[in-house]
Amino acid sequence: MSIVSSRSAARRGARSGARRIGWLAWLSLLALSAVLLPAGAPGAQGLHPQPAPASSVAADTAHCVDGRTLDLRQILPPPPAAGSPQERAELDELLRIQDSRTSQQIERARRDAKVDVLGFAGALGRPSGLTAASLPLTLALFQHLGTDEFAVLDTAKRDFARPRPFTVDTRLHPIIARPRSPSYPSGHATWAYTTALVLADMVPERRRPLLARAGEYAYDRTVAGVHYPSDVAAGRLAGITLAGRLFSCRPFRSEEAAARVELRKALGLPSRPSSTRQPEGVSEAP
Repeated sequence: MSIVSSRSAARRGARSGARRIGWLAWLSLLALSAVLLPAGAPGAQGLHPQPAPASSVAADTAHCVDGRTLDLRQILPPPPAAGSPQERAELDELLRIQDSRTSQQIERARRDAKVDVLGFAGALGRPSGLTAASLPLTLALFQHLGTDEFAVLDTAKRDFARPRPFTVDTRLHPIIARPRSPSYPSGHATWAYTTALVLADMVPERRRPLLARAGEYAYDRTVAGVHYPSDVAAGRLAGITLAGRLFSCRPFRSEEAAARVELRKALGLPSRPSSTRQPEGVSEAP
């Protein structure tokens, strides 16, 4: 290859990488804005969708939000097009992660394939001692959260219909069972950030480690080889948006209040936090 050809290839690669970085940075900026902007602030509409009319919010907390009342197509950009330089850059990144992932990362990614709120026990400061039997109200709350998350994500995934990365580049070898659902946005990332933000509302003293743990859950989907980085970035934004909508739903807030007392007691904390938490940004995946 000539020097001129090599320089041209390098410039194309740099432009491709810049486009991908810019796309992910845009999503991260929206995610940060969704945390920092109050729901009624200028520019906040669409990041924190307005609460549904009271008549449409059912008493069952599992129906606070669905694909009709929270349409992620109005929040998320479409994923990079099939065959685009952005897609190729993401596939190359996944191949790099695959080649460099450690045994510890593989073990955690396999463990994090299971969606379980008790996977946040370490971030709550109790890596052992929290059990399902001791937290019935808390587990019920997050079961309802999961129902809403599935209703919202199922609609979005079908509409975006992005193939999984391992079906596009057969050099990718997932280390967990191959999901059959579409790839965009990441459901695990959505669940992780929604769960972390709700837990942080209940236990604000542990906000930073909870959000860091959500970042691990999300990143592990790329380590596992089942999601593009942009799927995970979109899932982060979807999770933040979903949490904001749940916080505006009275039945959810009522159930959360009861679960908060139960969880804080299990953690050995006073029923109410001693200080008011301040808004913080959402942590990036490692």
